[in-house]
Amino acid sequence: MAAEAGISRRCLAAKWYARWRTHGEDGLLDHSSRPSASPTRTSEGIADPVEALRRQIKYGPARLAAELERPHVVTVAPATASSCVVA
Repeated sequence: MAAEAGISRRCLAAKWYARWRTHGEDGLLDHSSRPSASPTRTSEGIADPVEALRRQIKYGPARLAAELERPHVVTVAPATASSCVVA
């Protein structure tokens, strides 16, 4: 397990021990790595049209961002265009 994470056994044990000391048994349970807040998240007003267009025309992120800018007057970065897709 430590080798898979690219850290020493000693470091892995220290991390789990620190979790146990701080949170008790609950600290040893799996937990989500998702942030509790995303203040810079793309608004639904932009994400919904981006997702709809992406599903419709199936372009890659750079071309999709360019397509959105022309007729739809929506300026998004290619990384944003690629992350607005709900799996």
